[in-house]
Amino acid sequence: MDAIDSLPTNSSEAWDGVTADGVDTAMRYFSVVIYVVTFVLGMLGNGLVIWATVFQLKWTVNTVWFLGLALADFTFSLLLPFSAAYLALDYHWPFGTALCKINSGVGVLTMFASVLTLTAISLDRCVSVVMPVWSQNHRRPRLAILVSLALWGMSALLSVPTFLYRDTYTYDETTTCYTNFATMAEEKALETATEEDYDAALEEYESIRTTRFQALAIFRFLLGFLLPFLLIGASYATIGLQLWRKHMAPSGKPFKVIAAIILAFLLCWTPFHTFIFLEVRHPPNLPYSLALKVGIPLSSSLATVNSCLNPILYICMGQGFRDKIKRSLRKILEQALVEDSTVSHATSRARTKSVSLGNEGSTLV
Repeated sequence: MDAIDSLPTNSSEAWDGVTADGVDTAMRYFSVVIYVVTFVLGMLGNGLVIWATVFQLKWTVNTVWFLGLALADFTFSLLLPFSAAYLALDYHWPFGTALCKINSGVGVLTMFASVLTLTAISLDRCVSVVMPVWSQNHRRPRLAILVSLALWGMSALLSVPTFLYRDTYTYDETTTCYTNFATMAEEKALETATEEDYDAALEEYESIRTTRFQALAIFRFLLGFLLPFLLIGASYATIGLQLWRKHMAPSGKPFKVIAAIILAFLLCWTPFHTFIFLEVRHPPNLPYSLALKVGIPLSSSLATVNSCLNPILYICMGQGFRDKIKRSLRKILEQALVEDSTVSHATSRARTKSVSLGNEGSTLV
C-alpha cells in the first residue's frame, strides 16, 4: 500500500551531506526488494493455508477465520509486483488509471478485511469464554462464514474513498499513480482562474486537498486501527479476567497463534499510521524531511511484510521445532489452526456446572 496520498514532493536539497534524491533512490530499491520477497512468501505461504483450510483441515469456526485472513493477505500479495514495478521505474505507472485504482483500493480493502477479521476472532473467543453454553449451541462454521462475508462487504465500503480518489497524472512522459483529492470541477476552476485571482484560487485548492487528505487519514486510523484494537484489547482483557476467576489458563494452540497474529499486525501497522499522521502535519508543497523520506517507505514496507507473516507464525507455533521434520506440514497447520482446547475446556466445565444446577440457562459465567 502506498503511504503517500499526494503527489510526490521532489527536492535536491541536502541534509548534512545526504542528498534527498540519494535517500529517495536508496529507499525505493529497499522497498522493491521487500515487496518482491513479501510477494513470493505471501503467495506461497497464504496459498498453502488456503489450500489446507479448504481441502485438508477440519471445517471449524477457527479455520473459517484463518481462511479469511489468508485470503486477505494472498490478495494483497498478488498485487505487490505492480507496486514494486512502480518504484523500480522511479514512480512511473505504465499500467493505466483503472489498475491504479484497483491496486491501491484493494490494498486498503484487504487492510480493513484483516483487522476486522482479527476483531471478529477476538470477540468470538471472548464470547466463547464468557458465554460458553451459548457458544456451544450457536458457534458454527456457517455463522462464521456469514460474518466473514459481512466483514468483507464492510471492508469494501470502507475502501470506496480510495477507489474514488485514486488517479493518474502524466507530466513529461512520466505517469504518477496518486490520490487526487480534488474534483474535476475544482481543478478546472483553478485552471480557468484569472491572473489576479490565481493565488487565492490556488490557496483554496490546496486547502481542500489537505483537508480531504487529513480526513481520509483519520478515517483509516480510527476504523482500520484504533477502534478495532480497542475492541481487541477489551476482548482479551475480559477473557483474562474470566479465566482468572475460573482459575484457568489459555493453553490452546490457536489462542497463542491468534495472540501472535494480533501482536504482529500491531507492530507492523503502528509505524505506518504514525508516519501517515506525521505526513498529515507536514506543510503541503514543501520537501519532506529526512525522517519522512526514510520513515514513510520503511513503515510502508513493514506494513507490507505483515501479509506474509501469518503462515510463518502458524508453522513456527504449530508444534516444537524438533518435531517439524518428523511430522507433515498438514499436521503442523492442523495443530495450529484447528485445535481449540481453551474454548472446549471452558465449555466443558460450564456444561458440567449447568447439569449439576439442573438448568443450562442458570450457568454462572
